[in-house]
Amino acid sequence: MKRLPSILVAGVVVAVALSGCQAEETVAPLPPTSASPAPAKTDEPTAQESAQAWADETFGTFEAFTVTGNGADEIVFPDDAKSGFYTITWAPGHWVNEDSYAQVYGEDGTFHEAGTTDYQGDAASVAYGLDPTDGPAGWIGVEAGAGGWSITVSPISALPALPETGGYDAYLYAGAEQPVVFSSTNSGRVNVRQFNGINPTDSILPQEDFTAVGTLLAGPSIVNVQLESVSPWRRSTN
Repeated sequence: MKRLPSILVAGVVVAVALSGCQAEETVAPLPPTSASPAPAKTDEPTAQESAQAWADETFGTFEAFTVTGNGADEIVFPDDAKSGFYTITWAPGHWVNEDSYAQVYGEDGTFHEAGTTDYQGDAASVAYGLDPTDGPAGWIGVEAGAGGWSITVSPISALPALPETGGYDAYLYAGAEQPVVFSSTNSGRVNVRQFNGINPTDSILPQEDFTAVGTLLAGPSIVNVQLESVSPWRRSTN
């Protein structure tokens, strides 16, 4: 029998010894990973979403529609659109003619003050059919001097939230009761009216200094802001 070289024997012994050490070695378990808690989910509606739901329940909803024309015309409201808001876009320079406005009439032909757009700018919106004492809205009358125009009629719930600054437009308000001032950032009178769908609310009136000062009642409600100039307005609490 052949003898293995001493160097080879020594190598085998070392290898076996190392193998035994590796077999006996234990690996410490890793500590469990602490997962970050998932953010709490909430199904609570935002203030604007609550106001939109109130608007649909109070004033109803319908498919928005658009009518275009030139000069005098009448846009009759469908049965499901007796309350809503309309946005009118005029051809540039329409206001040089004093008969360039649009306004809402009741089914009985009476004039509805909430629903008139008489603005020097190129576009304006106004909510209508909000005062239960006026009766149902019948149609929009566009005057002969309006030139080319486009009118889109939409449900109240499509109104944007009342911002800190804006133009001749209608808005949804979902905030708390607060004293408020609407002031023109340039010049021109600001007229603000607020409606809650139950009774007419003239909570803010134009003043001699061309600002609207009063109390913004707690929402949800609709706010019509009207201007006598193209200057935007700013809302503040003092």
